[in-house]
Amino acid sequence: MTDVVKIDEELLKKVKRFVKTRYMKIKYSNVKQFINIAVLEKLEREGKRK
Repeated sequence: MTDVVKIDEELLKKVKRFVKTRYMKIKYSNVKQFINIAVLEKLEREGKRK
């Protein structure tokens, strides 16, 4: 099952530009992968606070 989450259009544009840069293109294959990793890292940081 796949859930769909919509994000702010301006934020998505920034993410797309960021992922397209030379270094980031190697690290992240696409925007979805970047978002998944960013959310996972945020959840891990927030979990350590509690």
